[in-house]
Amino acid sequence: MSYVVRLLLVVCMASVASAAYVNDWDQPFNFRCPDGQVVSYVSSIHNNRREDRRWEFLCRSTRQTHSCTDSGYVNDFDGPLVYTCPGNKVMVGVHSYHNNRREDRRFGFYCCDVQGSTPRDCYTTNYVNDWDEKLTLVVPEGTAVKAAYSHHDNRREDRRWQFQICTL
Repeated sequence: MSYVVRLLLVVCMASVASAAYVNDWDQPFNFRCPDGQVVSYVSSIHNNRREDRRWEFLCRSTRQTHSCTDSGYVNDFDGPLVYTCPGNKVMVGVHSYHNNRREDRRFGFYCCDVQGSTPRDCYTTNYVNDWDEKLTLVVPEGTAVKAAYSHHDNRREDRRWQFQICTL
C-alpha cells in the first residue's frame, strides 16, 4: 500500500473516530459547524426501549460561510419533515428536542451561504437508514447538504431519512 493511500486512510479513520454523540437519549441537542465549515457526516443510532436516536455530526472546511439562518422547528411530532435551505444556502447544523409522550423529535436546521458557491447538480439520496437501524450519511468532498426529508412511523416510533446533496 502506498504512503499516500495509508496517510489518507489514517486521516479518514481519525475524522470518523473524532465524531461524538451530541445528545443523550430523550435529550435536546444544538449542533452547529464552526464558521467556514459545512456538515460532512451524519450518523445516528436508535434504541427501541427509549424510542429515540442519538446523533453525531462531522464538519468539513469550505470557503467562508455567511448570511446564516435558523429555520426554527420545521416539523410537528409524528409529522413529515420536508426542509430545503433557502436560496443558495447549505446545511451547517441541526437542533432538535424529543417528546416522550409522542416518542418523536422536532428538528430545525442552520443554513449558510458559502462564499463564491452556488449549489448545483443536486440529487436526493436513497433512504440512509431503515426503521430502528443505524443512519449513516457521508457527504462527498466538494458537495454539501441542501435539504432533509423524513417521515415518522407511530408503530415503529422512528423516522426514515433522505437528504439532498449538491455540488458547491
